Amino acid sequence: MRLVNNVVYVFLFGCLISFPSWADTNNLSGTLVVVNKKGDSVDFIDLSSRKIKLTLATGRGPHELAMSADGHTAVVTNYARGNSLSVFDVRQAKKVKTIDFSRYPRPHGVLFLKDQKRVAVSSEGSDSVVIVDIESGKIDKVIATEQRGSHMVALPASSERVYTTNMRADSVSELDVKSGALLRKISMPKVPEAITINKSGSELWVGSNDDGLVTVFDVANERIIKQWKGYSFPYRVLLTRDEQFAVISDYRNHTLDVIDAMHKEKLRQIKFEPGTGPKGVILHPDDRTLFLSAYQKNKVLVIDIVSGKTLFELPTGNGPDGIGYSAVVLP
Repeated sequence: MRLVNNVVYVFLFGCLISFPSWADTNNLSGTLVVVNKKGDSVDFIDLSSRKIKLTLATGRGPHELAMSADGHTAVVTNYARGNSLSVFDVRQAKKVKTIDFSRYPRPHGVLFLKDQKRVAVSSEGSDSVVIVDIESGKIDKVIATEQRGSHMVALPASSERVYTTNMRADSVSELDVKSGALLRKISMPKVPEAITINKSGSELWVGSNDDGLVTVFDVANERIIKQWKGYSFPYRVLLTRDEQFAVISDYRNHTLDVIDAMHKEKLRQIKFEPGTGPKGVILHPDDRTLFLSAYQKNKVLVIDIVSGKTLFELPTGNGPDGIGYSAVVLP
């Protein structure tokens, strides 16, 4: 029976990749908002024309970006000497707010909570996660990770828990958003950075830079479900919304791995030319078209993860990293 299942699976996947690309490249529309790390700015890129519509200033040293579910609000963390959040209204294409983080320096990872009014932000300088009300600009809660180097965040669909990779402590902190309690410190391979979690909160995916590993953990039992070796700098990991695939960008190896997330099997590795520097990843609503920031090329690569083909490239400013998609079409 297992052999039959495997044969059926291979046949179905073979059919998938033989079909035309999921993305109709002539009909992609909307706006990408891309952080330029070296330019202290964000680009608003129109997908239809494939051109930068405008560039707006952030604070100093911007790194990551969270986009609200409706695509109306983008929040940028100003990590390197910026110590603030920049809030942008995508429909108006303007910065509407700067939220001071001087008490919680080096804000880095950022994600919207389920209510879409607040964001969870990791503060590497204070080893905490800060819950911020975007509309009021006020700090709702500060939760200590009790670990050093709290860098990135992950949220299940409920957003009742928040997880941080702690790069200098080789751990992940599990935090309760409502009570503000530290629930667990989970040991990880050396220098964990990339992190995501599935919707149910049962599987935690973590990339470890020094050990060159990507590991899937059973959250309830703290056991390893699957582990892949051979990475140099597994910068980011992202699950598709239907959780059929995961993608892993390796900044130093200049690769993107596509994983069958259900069966935990590596499907393909997309190799880019040296000097690409793949970093930030975000999906189009079709759930198969990936936007990948190529840090060293000052471009965004648009990739069909089913076929593995790069569909086209988009221009950016200097040092693109964090990235978000909005269905908003700018005039």
